[in-house]
Amino acid sequence: MINLNRRRTLALAVGGTALATQLPAVLRAAERQAALRYPLRLSANENPWGPGPAARLALAAAIDDSCRYPMESSARLLAAIAAKENLSADNVAIGSGSAELLNVLATGWCARKRLVSAWPTFNQIHTMAASVGADIVHVPVDAALRHDLPALDAAVNGNTGIVYVCNPNNPTGTVVPAAALRDFCKSIGERALVVIDEAYLDFADPAATGSMVELVRSGANVVVLRTFSKLHGLAGLRVGYALARPDLIKKIRGPHLAIPNGAGLAAALASLGDQPFMQTTRETLLADRARITSACQALAIECTPSQGNFLFMKTGLSLEEFRNRMRAERIEVGRPFEPLLDWCRVTVGTTAETTAFITALQKIKETRA
Repeated sequence: MINLNRRRTLALAVGGTALATQLPAVLRAAERQAALRYPLRLSANENPWGPGPAARLALAAAIDDSCRYPMESSARLLAAIAAKENLSADNVAIGSGSAELLNVLATGWCARKRLVSAWPTFNQIHTMAASVGADIVHVPVDAALRHDLPALDAAVNGNTGIVYVCNPNNPTGTVVPAAALRDFCKSIGERALVVIDEAYLDFADPAATGSMVELVRSGANVVVLRTFSKLHGLAGLRVGYALARPDLIKKIRGPHLAIPNGAGLAAALASLGDQPFMQTTRETLLADRARITSACQALAIECTPSQGNFLFMKTGLSLEEFRNRMRAERIEVGRPFEPLLDWCRVTVGTTAETTAFITALQKIKETRA
């Protein structure tokens, strides 16, 4: 279980009297994570452990600057991201979550052009692309619910604007091996822009896949997307970023739909440097993901080898029935993902929430036996 104890939080607070005055609120927020608050929300791939202590203190300190536009905060975060990724500031664009950046990419590259992606996958870019007249091509995942790279390649034509790859994929949790994805990006990049959504990469086994940021460093026709919504636990504060060649970043920055909020930028910057919290959070979530995987195996429930902070499982019920049965146990699970309507995506919650979910899953399985 994550150790958000008083001693550690106090240590983070040392260094400013103003921050120390916020300590009771930080402690209360951390302690609440150990309690079960029904209904349990295991439906949105949120990180129930975050924000971390450093981000919480940064949020409290940012209140006084809430009356200001966050230009300086944005510049500081941009510089920190560039340094972390061994890139120039010209290679980075910050957005109000990666969702805004997906919308910008759709409008900038897909108007009256083709968008190619696996299906099912995260559909944010599809929704915006459809609104600008894109020809959207859904390429079914393969029998193992992985991206079918040859089929994606075959779907690309001369009018293709973007090939979108969510890796790890939402909702299946499957990944493309790094070497295969790298070769795919290089090949497709000669014909269309490749967008690699790495929202869940922090939860992936490095031996299973890897980031495509090295292609950005080499000047490939690739955009890599990241977010502070998942491992960093800042989903409600809406901060994400894109990594790409300077010419692509200039085009992405042009039509921003919103100014990222200052409090979110401050929290993201603090969280970026909070390595102990991120490591402990990751370890805890992966341990609980493994517990759910083991429970599925014991109950003969098929599930994918997920590399995200969620699992995708075939429960033996229609999704609607499974969701209703989970609601009877005061647990919310994932929405439908066509065409796999007998599969369910379940977010990994806190350790206590994971135990409650496994208990409910066993109960539902027993009532059908």
